[in-house]
Amino acid sequence: MTLSFLQIRLVAILMVMGSFLCSCKTTPPNRFYVLNPLDSGVTIRSKTDHKGPLSVEVVSLRLPRYLERPQIVIRNSGNQLELEEFHQWGGSLRKNMIRVLAINLSQLLATPDIAISPYRPPIPPDFRVELEVLQFERDSRGQVRLSAQWRLSQGKDRKLLKTQITELASPVVQTGPDFEYTVSAMSILFGELSQIIGREILKYEHLKPDP
Repeated sequence: MTLSFLQIRLVAILMVMGSFLCSCKTTPPNRFYVLNPLDSGVTIRSKTDHKGPLSVEVVSLRLPRYLERPQIVIRNSGNQLELEEFHQWGGSLRKNMIRVLAINLSQLLATPDIAISPYRPPIPPDFRVELEVLQFERDSRGQVRLSAQWRLSQGKDRKLLKTQITELASPVVQTGPDFEYTVSAMSILFGELSQIIGREILKYEHLKPDP
């Protein structure tokens, strides 16, 4: 049976309308996030300290494999992880954390002499920092947790001064926190960890030779 001209025209119109309606059902846009350093002005050491500026090298920062991905990870239960396809990191999370740690330590210790491996300074630094992140994500209750093992050693002879596991958690939010809150809470916790490491460095500042 052949179609009349009007029938063919009606089918064409319906096909165009169907294509238009499908195009209206687009997926939500991707959102990209980065961790931020501490607020300017936060410091734990005077710039005029008589021993002069400290030098620190961030030797390494390691993440668990499940965090080495673009998507922000949510822990729905003790054993289940959810990858947020439309909420992603604006680059490598590990590299972002290394940069933020370096900026935080520079600000906290009032020194520009912060090196990031593999760009090692020609002169051994006063201290070296190694960081291994064990957990860094939000749970189903809206609480962000950071668990990390860090090591502090002397720069010249690499003598181990301190090794510690630090566990931090944000307040619980019961009203379904958005990802702006999540990443902001992660930045705050990472800033707290930076301050803990910075204060530990100051405990061993007496090992730095006088200028």
